[in-house]
Amino acid sequence: MRALVTGAGGFCGSHLTRYLQGQGVEVHTVSERPAQRVRHHHVNRVTDIGALERVVRLSEPDYIFHLAGVTVSPDPTEFYRINTQFAVALLEALENGGHGDRPVLLVGTSAEYGAVSEGDLPISEDLRPRPYNHYGISKLAQTLEGLALSRTGRPVVVVRPFNMIGPGMPAHLVIQSLACQIAQIARGVAPPVIAVGNLKPSRDFIDVRDAVAIYWQVVRNPDCYGKILNVCTGRETVVEDALRALIQLAGVETEVRTEASRLKALDIPAHYGSTVELTRLLGPLTMRPLDSSLNDIFQAAMGRS
Repeated sequence: MRALVTGAGGFCGSHLTRYLQGQGVEVHTVSERPAQRVRHHHVNRVTDIGALERVVRLSEPDYIFHLAGVTVSPDPTEFYRINTQFAVALLEALENGGHGDRPVLLVGTSAEYGAVSEGDLPISEDLRPRPYNHYGISKLAQTLEGLALSRTGRPVVVVRPFNMIGPGMPAHLVIQSLACQIAQIARGVAPPVIAVGNLKPSRDFIDVRDAVAIYWQVVRNPDCYGKILNVCTGRETVVEDALRALIQLAGVETEVRTEASRLKALDIPAHYGSTVELTRLLGPLTMRPLDSSLNDIFQAAMGRS
């Protein structure tokens, strides 16, 4: 069994690659960057349909996981080139290469829902999207492309992960930023002060290892094709509570200091999803407790794993 994975060098992609290999799947990857990974395919442009067709023919995938995406960029056009056009080119390459019948999982984002109100919570898949930035808008365009193809009979499913956490997460994400600062304090290499932004919002934190296992279930379930599925825990956690848990894990005393540079112009007070549809399709979900995920993140920040 073979899988083609885009975005394999990223946080979620690296976890998915390891998970699939543990399931006995031969994993092929593709990107614009050369990589030392076995069965990696380098293309000069991920929007080059012909180049992607060649990758498809070489890899002969049974399943395709499209995780590639840009979350931050100084160039607004980059969001649309990677988050939208890459998906369009890949889907066309699969069709042209005779692999249009292979199941495709497109990874969107809960940011597609945009600014939600208290009455929208928990967020279900039928909530009208109202994205407010290039990231959410470009990912929504990818979603619409995937759904349009699914109506022609193509086996496409779109997942919308909420706030992904776990070992190796990017430094700019709030939980990793907090864990790294606390780890430096615990090692005695930084003063006992943690710089924070707004700690009052609540978010739906899901462990990346649980998310990739769900991806594998979803892409093999025909009942999921043609659908948008939230990948979340269905639970809200206030960021301040996560910070307290990390401080307790470290066993340190510290001052928490708000910095204006860490405050967002738009910071949604509460944002968490509904698992009703995912549970209906997959059955009961097993999720790691948040404390377990936070411990793994902290241990990684301490260099212990």
